[in-house]
Amino acid sequence: MPGPVPESWPGLIGTELNAAVQIIHRERPDIRIARVLPPGEAPSPPPQDQERVIIYNDVGPVPNTWVVVPPAPYIG
Repeated sequence: MPGPVPESWPGLIGTELNAAVQIIHRERPDIRIARVLPPGEAPSPPPQDQERVIIYNDVGPVPNTWVVVPPAPYIG
């Protein structure tokens, strides 16, 4: 991959969840696992020898939508 490899995505806060997952996968195709959590929940330990992205989400402004909330998605 040319250029810097992102390890967090602060610009995705407020983005619809599915769109955010697609952006992360496009920027980091080497990461196959996205752990989606509600606000305040601690992630479980990652699978051994695998990198994953932690994404916090909450209900969006439109019914039946979810948006990315702080902290920004990160590898962990």
